[in-house]
Amino acid sequence: MGIQVQFRKEAAELLSSGAVKLVIGYGEGSTPERRRPVFVRTPAETERLVLDGACVANLSTYLISEGLLSDGKNVAVFLKPDGIRSINILAAEAQLNPEQVVIFGFDIENGEARPLAGRKASDFTQVVEAAKAAGLSPELQKEAERLDHISAAERFEYWKEQFSKCIKCYACRQVCPMCYCRRCIVDVNQPQWINTSSHTLGNFEWNIVRAFHLAGRCVACGGCDRSCPVNIPLRLINHRMAKEVLDAFDYYAGESTDQKPVLATFRQDDPETFIL
Repeated sequence: MGIQVQFRKEAAELLSSGAVKLVIGYGEGSTPERRRPVFVRTPAETERLVLDGACVANLSTYLISEGLLSDGKNVAVFLKPDGIRSINILAAEAQLNPEQVVIFGFDIENGEARPLAGRKASDFTQVVEAAKAAGLSPELQKEAERLDHISAAERFEYWKEQFSKCIKCYACRQVCPMCYCRRCIVDVNQPQWINTSSHTLGNFEWNIVRAFHLAGRCVACGGCDRSCPVNIPLRLINHRMAKEVLDAFDYYAGESTDQKPVLATFRQDDPETFIL
């Protein structure tokens, strides 16, 4: 039995029994190579579910939709390892109860989807450990190393050029499961902390503030890169922040549901190289 058939069958059983009220998965997209989120509420609708190498979106972002889990009922969702890490972070930050989330875990290898054993976030500890051991976003490493080896002035010019393309559409915010604030700082206008206009200063403010907001929280799912209409390599910033946190504090975001936020905790052995 293929993974798609297996997951469809189990999803239908969960819905039939009332074990879950909703299944969030992937369906056919607008073009043959694309997949879009689908929200399945009946056993018959599980035939819409698709699972293959094109299923790359981090669907955990839909779990923080206001009111979705407030009734205490369970929801099933298709998640890759980055999505499972997202569940751990959201649980640690008291944004959801992980016991309400049934996970259809899978990974993509050589362009094909393969199942991961387990149905609760706590079942995937070894998967997260393997992801940590594999390193931070290997596909970004080459470009990240290039930026590390140029001067600070050259890096500034690089990001100045990249951010100049920003049109302040906030697609990166909308797609990210870690951007769950009901009112974002960019929506506050009394006082106005960040300029909402699309110009050099406002673009720097927005993108840098968001990068710091994601420090120790980004799971490198790539949603921000894929959603950006002007192709700003946002994952490169988040990759660098994740590297700093890992090197300084041995902190890998989303290891468990009770992992304390790196920027909200202090240990006596934390490095203090910033103190002169």
